[in-house]
Amino acid sequence: MRNLMSELGESEKLEGQRSLRILIIEDVEADVELTLLALESSGLYFTYDTTATAIECQKLLQDKNYDVVLSDYRLPSFNGLQAFSFLKQSGQDIPFILITGSLGEEAAVECIKAGMTDYVLKDRLFRLPSVLQRALQEFELRRQQKAAIAQIEQQAWRETIINRIVQSMRETLVLAEVLQTTADLLQEALNVTHCLIFQPDNSQRMRVCYASKKNIDPDQLVIGLSCEFYIHYQDVLIQGKQIPIHQISDDLPEELRHLAEQYNIQSLLITSLLYQQTYLGGISLYQCDRIRIWSDNELSLVKAIADQCAIAIHQSELYQNAQSELAERKKMEAQLRHDAFHDSLTGLPNRSLFLDRLNHALQLSNRRLFLNSGNLPEQFAVLFLDLDRFKVINDSLGHLAGDQLLKIVAKRLVGCLRGGDTVARLGGDEFVMLLEEIEDINDVIEVVNRIKDSLQLPVILDGNEIFISTSIGIALSSSDYTQPDQLLRDADTAMYRAKEQGRNRYEIFNPAMHTEALKKLRLENELRRAIERQELRVHYQPIVCLQSRQILGFEALARWQHPDQGLIYPAEFIPLAEDAGLIVDIDFWVLEKACFQLRAWQEQFPIAANLTMNVNLSAKQFSKSDLSSQIENIIQKTKLNNHNLKIEITESILIEKTSLAAQILGELSEQSIQTCIDDFGTGYSSLSYLHRFPIHTLKIDRSFINQLDHHPEDGEIVKAIIVLGINLGLNVIAEGIETSEQLDCLRNYNCEAGQGYYLFAPLEAEAIAPLLESMSK
Repeated sequence: MRNLMSELGESEKLEGQRSLRILIIEDVEADVELTLLALESSGLYFTYDTTATAIECQKLLQDKNYDVVLSDYRLPSFNGLQAFSFLKQSGQDIPFILITGSLGEEAAVECIKAGMTDYVLKDRLFRLPSVLQRALQEFELRRQQKAAIAQIEQQAWRETIINRIVQSMRETLVLAEVLQTTADLLQEALNVTHCLIFQPDNSQRMRVCYASKKNIDPDQLVIGLSCEFYIHYQDVLIQGKQIPIHQISDDLPEELRHLAEQYNIQSLLITSLLYQQTYLGGISLYQCDRIRIWSDNELSLVKAIADQCAIAIHQSELYQNAQSELAERKKMEAQLRHDAFHDSLTGLPNRSLFLDRLNHALQLSNRRLFLNSGNLPEQFAVLFLDLDRFKVINDSLGHLAGDQLLKIVAKRLVGCLRGGDTVARLGGDEFVMLLEEIEDINDVIEVVNRIKDSLQLPVILDGNEIFISTSIGIALSSSDYTQPDQLLRDADTAMYRAKEQGRNRYEIFNPAMHTEALKKLRLENELRRAIERQELRVHYQPIVCLQSRQILGFEALARWQHPDQGLIYPAEFIPLAEDAGLIVDIDFWVLEKACFQLRAWQEQFPIAANLTMNVNLSAKQFSKSDLSSQIENIIQKTKLNNHNLKIEITESILIEKTSLAAQILGELSEQSIQTCIDDFGTGYSSLSYLHRFPIHTLKIDRSFINQLDHHPEDGEIVKAIIVLGINLGLNVIAEGIETSEQLDCLRNYNCEAGQGYYLFAPLEAEAIAPLLESMSK
């Protein structure tokens, strides 16, 4: 066993830190050294054993305890799967991580199915510390969960026994029946030989009054017997202390050892019956067939039952206790009723209570309309509120800060209410309001303005000044509504329209919104089937050199060939795919399709060897740390050279997912895969990230290019972006070139490349081949 620690030295190691015990299964000494170096560089303190043979591996796992196993997959006499089986045979529940030079997809699947924790490629050992840390944390969490479950099961077992005995006490007021049932149930539950209950006689000598019926010889007279143990331990028992005797030993007085021998007592537990400092007797448990170690849980259980028996003996106190318990139960029931209709975090009404009040308002409005058909019924309105960008606060400051913010928002919303109105929290950052007895829409807008004014005040959370806003949807009552859910649905629909229109605003529901929502829902369902039915297509728009008009590459653009609606463009179905969680699959499908296609063109046309393929990736992709490896897998599958691929991302990814984006883009750059910022100029346009991230290309958004003919000031912006890109050594591509005037301007500005319908429209793959053929001539 060898010791290694970080370069900080033993003296700087954190106090109380325990070194990891690691078993390294590896036959190449150099690989062992590299593994150790990777662990040392992360500051881990650990001890380790190494082995390369199956016999020694089995022996080490049987003889020693480890915290983690690091194993190669291919070894001289066995492999990683066999090593993992040795670990399972040893009974140690610890992480098993493969460190291998190469692991095929089938082997990887087999290993994960077998139960291995993870694997790390030898050429990516820098990932080992983080993989190890994550694995250890997962196993520690699993251990804690098992311990918690065991504790809960013990508690449930304890409560079950107590409840059975207490229930039996409640079923009768006859003390003899209560105590006899207690003795029988305790003997059965704890599997002891005998359970005896002692009470004092007229001379205050403790005698057996009740005995468990099982294991008692009918001819054996037990009731009325005294016990020397009670006399010996009387002073201790009067204080309410328990007497657990795990084994009859020579330390006991001779008379007690003689008594134990007479009745073949191996272990004994005496618990006093004490009520309000009054010594009423005791419960004795005897184990005659074996030595028994009384656990803390058993001691606690018997003590709790003894307390109940003491209460039962005092009938008047038992009645008083029962009354107190009844009052407490009523209090709990009242609390449960409150909790069932209120949000636990904010204390506001929840969805159930809100819908009940909304239903009451709807029924009242309809009844008044029926009774006064000539007059308009009193109106009411439902407001659906969703905090803008609340997820950013949760992700940056944590959920505790997010919960605190929700409490503050709830308090402010309550302050905006009129008398008789209701505000509720549906969940997350969604709130709803019911405004009753309104004259017209102006009453609603007045409340909305109060809400906006109230939320404009910044909130201080953990020293951070937070500004919040909300998007609000409004649904007004009408005779068309028959169910409260319909009003809530339409207010929700209007809220989403407010989100789409830029947030921090309100929208009033109209029937067209519902029609549009149904259309989106239908389109989303059809989109799910479209992936299965292979209705998606990829079109390719050439990117050309603006000076020579030569094709430099292509941008892969998804299209949906709908069976009824024809060709649907990305602007219509990509947002639906992102909301429905389908965008990841679509992105990877387009990426693989485009890589296969470019590779096919390269094999057919040698001139295409240096052409690039630009593929857009959604921000959803950048929540996964293994994105670069997935892209690399697709490149290897399609046999495309890495430098032929460009990944297009939006500026928001760099701002909102800074740390993970830096990691992923760095990995892509190391793989010679270039990154392109799409729609540059419309988002944050921060110069800092152009230095911080490995960016290779800027694509000027089409909104600037479209204005070149009419707005000279946009020309200055375009010129500035081009100069900026050139000075930073970046490629600059102009999007959306639609006229010859725009092309001439961009040429004059020294823009390197561009794309647009004036140059080439997005084309199907079959239409690209003639272009490449003409380039070859």
